Amino acid sequence: MVQNIIQEIDRIAQAQPDFPAFDELGTIHSYGDLYHYSNALAAWLDQQNLPANSPILIYGDHQFEMMASFIGCLKAGHAYIPVETDSALPRVKSILTTAAPQMVLAVDDFPADELDFAGTVVNHDQLVDLLHQEVDYQLDHFVDGDDLFYILFTSGTTGSPKGVEITHTNICSFASWMVSDAFNLPHNQTFLGQPPFSFDLSNMYWLPALLTGSTIKALPRTVVQNFGQLFTVVPKLGVSVYVSTPSFVDMLLLSPDFNQEKMPELKYFLFCGEELTVSTAKRLFTNFPDAHIFNTYGPTEAAVAITSVEITKEMVATAKRLPIGYDKPNVTTSIWDDGKEVTEPNVHGEIIIAGESVAPGYMNNPEKTAANFFKLNGVQAYRTGDAGYIDEDGMRHIIGRMDFQIKLHGFRIELDEVRSSLELSQYVKQAVAVPKYAKDGKVSHLIAYIIAKDNDFADDKALTKAIRADLKDQIMDYMMPTQFVYVDSFPTSANGKIAVKQMIAEANE
Repeated sequence: MVQNIIQEIDRIAQAQPDFPAFDELGTIHSYGDLYHYSNALAAWLDQQNLPANSPILIYGDHQFEMMASFIGCLKAGHAYIPVETDSALPRVKSILTTAAPQMVLAVDDFPADELDFAGTVVNHDQLVDLLHQEVDYQLDHFVDGDDLFYILFTSGTTGSPKGVEITHTNICSFASWMVSDAFNLPHNQTFLGQPPFSFDLSNMYWLPALLTGSTIKALPRTVVQNFGQLFTVVPKLGVSVYVSTPSFVDMLLLSPDFNQEKMPELKYFLFCGEELTVSTAKRLFTNFPDAHIFNTYGPTEAAVAITSVEITKEMVATAKRLPIGYDKPNVTTSIWDDGKEVTEPNVHGEIIIAGESVAPGYMNNPEKTAANFFKLNGVQAYRTGDAGYIDEDGMRHIIGRMDFQIKLHGFRIELDEVRSSLELSQYVKQAVAVPKYAKDGKVSHLIAYIIAKDNDFADDKALTKAIRADLKDQIMDYMMPTQFVYVDSFPTSANGKIAVKQMIAEANE
C-alpha cells in the first residue's frame, strides 16, 4: 500500500538513480534526473510567493519536463493542471477562467498574448534552466491526504469543460491498487506512454511505471497522428505493458507488425476510457495469444478506474459484451433506478460510485458539483450517468450511457447494445449505432456506421444483406438498424475515444 506517491517515487529514484525513467524516442532521462529536476523546481516554486496550495497549469506534450514539473509542483504543495499542446484556445481560456492559476509552466510555447493571461509564464528555456539547478531540497510540505493532486478538465463536448478536482487520497488509492496483486505487474518493466497527460488515462501508465521502478516509452503527439510513423515506431519500442483506449489498439491492430512475434516483450494490456469490445479482444488474443488483457472502468470523477477484470479467452468466445469487473478496494459501485438501489441481480440502472476514489467535485462549479456528487451513507458518491447491472456473481457490467438510451417505436434501446450486437457479425470489424430524429424530435430509425472486414461482396447492398442474415438470431428485430453506412474510420476525440455524440450530430444535420 502506497502511503504517499511523492515520497514513494523519491524512495525509488534514490534507490535506482541511473535506471531510465523516461524515454522519448531515444531521449532518455533517469530516475536521478527525475529526483533532482523535481527538487530544483520545487525549491524555486517555494520562493515565488504563490498562494498556498494554488494550482499551476503545465502546458506541453509527452516530454520528460512535463512529468518532472508535475512532481516538482506536488513537492512544493501545489496541484497541477495538465493541458495538451495545441488545445483549442476557447478551451484553454475556459480553463484559465475557471481555475485562475497564477503561473503557467510552458514546456511548449504557450499562447499567453492570445489568451490575455496576466500571470507568470515560465517558458521552455527558463524551465530547463530551473530544472538543472543543484539544490538540497527538504521534502516537508508536499501534497498529501485531502490536498488536491491535480485538476483535470473534461473534454467539454457539450458546454464548458469541467475541472475535476482529484485529491492525493483519490489518486493514491488508484495507484496503490494498480501496483497490487490485482494486476501483478512486474517491476522494472517498460510502459507505453501514449495517452496525453490531459487525459486521466495517462495516470494508468506514468504512476504505475514510476511506482514499480519502470521505464516510460513516450509516444509524442506527432507520431500518434502519423500512421506510417506510428506503425514503424511502436514495434521497436520494446514495451512490456500497454495502456490505451480500445480505439487506439484497434488502430494498431491494422499494422502487420503489431503481434507477439514482432513484439515478444509485450505481455500486459490495460484498457480504460471506453468499452473494450469482444471483437477487439478477440483480435488482440489472435495477435498476442499469451497476453494478459485487463478491462477496467471508471470516470474521470473517480480517479481513472475503479473496477477491473482480466479478460479470458473463454469470455471472448462466449460473451456478447465483456464485463468491467469487480470493485477496487475502498470503493463500492451500486445500481440505482428511480432513486432506489437495485438489489436484484441483472436489473439495469444507473451506476453509482461511492468511496475514497470519488472526487470532492468540480472546481469553482457548485451547481454541477451538487448535480453529480452527493453523500451516500456518509460517503462521497458520484452519479456516473452510465447504465449497467451487477450479475449473480457480483461481476459489474456496463451497457452504455443513460443519455444514449433512446425510444424507437415504443421500445427502449441502448445504442451501445446495438453496436455490440452488430459487432457479432463475421463481416463487421467495428460499428457505431446512431439515432435519426424526425422533425417532431422522435427517433425515426437507427443508422449503423460500419467498418467492414475484408470481403468479396459485389456491393454495399449485398454486404448489408449478409450482415442482416448473419445477425438474424443475435439481435432483436426492433434493434436492427434500417440504414447501413460503410466507412473507413470513425471520428475520435482528443483522448482517442470514438466521438459518438459528434456522429449523432452529423447524422442529424
